[in-house]
Amino acid sequence: MASVAVACGVLSPEEQLLTDYFEAARLNDTTVMARLSALPFNPRSQGIVDSFHIERVEDAGPAEHVVVTARVRSFEGVVTSRQFVFTLTRQDGRWFIQAWRAAGAP
Repeated sequence: MASVAVACGVLSPEEQLLTDYFEAARLNDTTVMARLSALPFNPRSQGIVDSFHIERVEDAGPAEHVVVTARVRSFEGVVTSRQFVFTLTRQDGRWFIQAWRAAGAP
């Protein structure tokens, strides 16, 4: 029974990467963000992701598109739900955020 409880706490590689990325963004740690992504996530302009849920992961050949619904708090304190699409690629044996966009944006 204990092994089941431990297994439930394990994050997928995509979820772990995004958790680390959003934490670095919250702290505006551009050094960590640069190791995880080609693009920053600026807390002043994009907001602070308080929590997120991966809706789906789509295989795109050598990449993955990860659709995320996030609870985002603006710098002014307004909380909204937003959807993002992250493009992940393999880089040096690990996932890397190659691009991201708000869902519905070109």
